[in-house]
Amino acid sequence: MNARKSEKRTKINRKGWKIWSFAGLLLLVAALLLVLYNNWESRLAGERSAEVIAALEEQIPEPAPAGSDAEENRASSGGEDAASENREMPTIEIDGYRYIGYLECPSIHLKLPVMEEWDYTRLKTAPCRYSGSVYKNDMVIAGHNYARHFSPLRWQKIGTEINFIDAEGILYPYEISDIEILNPTSIREMTQDSKDWDLTLFTCTIGGQSRYTIRCVRTDGRDNAEG
Repeated sequence: MNARKSEKRTKINRKGWKIWSFAGLLLLVAALLLVLYNNWESRLAGERSAEVIAALEEQIPEPAPAGSDAEENRASSGGEDAASENREMPTIEIDGYRYIGYLECPSIHLKLPVMEEWDYTRLKTAPCRYSGSVYKNDMVIAGHNYARHFSPLRWQKIGTEINFIDAEGILYPYEISDIEILNPTSIREMTQDSKDWDLTLFTCTIGGQSRYTIRCVRTDGRDNAEG
């Protein structure tokens, strides 16, 4: 009798082990498929951004520093005051989306277009303006943590050069001043506190539980500290 019970228990244990092994295998396959999908999505986003950058550079004039005669001439040609904080950022339409310009990080040869407004669909193509304006020195830009989008920026050091070139070809120079980790619910810290910096870039940390936030200050002497 005891031998039969022992044999039955062994069969049950073997059956349970097979079930758990199969479940574990399914989880491994699912994880592998997720990694492959994320890599595919990241590569596709990089290709889209590269296509947009090429189109933008065909339409945007040769970059000129903010405060130069070129800036005044380009703004006045559109009937706007280049020094006005309240002027709307010019845009260029490509494939049905409007772009306000592009970001570049020369040290890592990174160029990324920036859309006028954000949503999750747009973020799959390019980083997007989340809030603020380059003219008010409080612009916040969101980007996915793709290998060819904002992921490389997470490893840059304080003092790294970041440039923004608007749709009129005006170059606004910045450098990384501070890096912080914020919770997804820290909307005020992301937007209202952005006024303490001239440019904010943010992306998800690995796992998406927090926001990796890069604060930048202008380096041409026209930051918001000077009004």
